[in-house]
Order: sequence, then C-alpha cells, then structure tokens
Amino acid sequence: MTKKILSLFIVIAATLIVVMSSCKHDTTPPLIDESNPDTTACFQGKVLPLIKSSCAYSGCHAGNQNPNLTTYESIMKLVKPGNPTGSKLYQLAVGNTMPPKPNSLLNIDQASLIYWWIARGANNDSCACDTTSTFTAVSKIIQLNCVGCHGSVNPGGNINLTSYSNISNNASKVLNAITGATELMPKTGALQDCQINQISNWISNGKLNN
Repeated sequence: MTKKILSLFIVIAATLIVVMSSCKHDTTPPLIDESNPDTTACFQGKVLPLIKSSCAYSGCHAGNQNPNLTTYESIMKLVKPGNPTGSKLYQLAVGNTMPPKPNSLLNIDQASLIYWWIARGANNDSCACDTTSTFTAVSKIIQLNCVGCHGSVNPGGNINLTSYSNISNNASKVLNAITGATELMPKTGALQDCQINQISNWISNGKLNN
C-alpha cells in the first residue's frame, strides 16, 4: 500500500510540474528604453484596450476572475502610480507567464505602453483622436485591440493580424467587424469613431505599407 501511495504521489508531482511549466514562455522579457519616453501613453484609448484584448477576456481576467482587469479601478489595484517596476501590472506584462500559452507574450511596444502610462501617473485619461491613415497607425490600433485574439498562435477564426500582409489580406473582414457589418469586434468594446475612420481611410487609399 505504501509503495502505491508513493507512486501516486510521484505521478501527481510530475503532472503538476508539467502543467506549471506549460504556462510559462521561454521568451526573454522585453527591455524598456527609458531614454525614449512615450508621452502619448493614455489609459482609455490604449492601455485599457490592450489589457482587455490580451488579459481581460472570457476565461481569464474578465469580470469574476481574480484579479479583475476590466475597469480602471480594478486595474489600479495592481498599479503604483509613477513606479512601473514596483507595479504588479507591469511585472506581469514583462514576466514570462502572462498572457499564458497559447497566447503570445506582450511585445516590447505593448510592455512599453504600460510602463510609460504608469510612469506618467497612471491617470484615467483619454487619447487625442489621431487622423493619420497610414499602415503604421492602423497596425498600432490592431495591435492594441485585436492581436490578443488574432495573434500568430492559434488565432481566432484562423485570422492572424500580426503582419502587414495578414492585415492587408483580411482588411475587408476587419472593416466589417469593427463597423458591426458582421459580428462586432473587438468583443471587449467598439473602437472609437476616429480609429474606425483611420482603418477605413487606409483601405480606401489602397492599403499601402506606409
């Protein structure tokens, strides 16, 4: 009986080790360029959409999950304004476990956004409306709002939106989704009108890689 119990314990322990290791990524956390501060890092138009897309979705930190990352008030429980490296939110953003597999880790631009938002005081502020209709501007919108579901690994609906060619090839589907012509996307909330106009104008102008 003792040998059976010991064998069972070993099996359980081994299983836990495999499960815990499977939640981690092997990617090295990004390093923030502190010499190049992002003065446009705002909460409502950038940080909140990023967190909702990458972290606060069904089955993760949405609503009844702990911590809940769907509102400014709940997110601030993980933030020390002015102190990014001392904030749990930033520590998770640059750690090697979140978002968990199969989702991709936040990239350097996304982690930097959270860093500079916290460094600037972590205010519940809004972003100025950008009217630039270049691919650079469009890709930033998609990166913040869509890539959490439509990344390179196991993309939702088999639509990968992580590169120019992928976004260009799926441009009509993206436009239909963000305008509500099909199922409204992102599921976490509609884009701002000016963001929809940016994407629409980029498509109308020929979907240039600019």
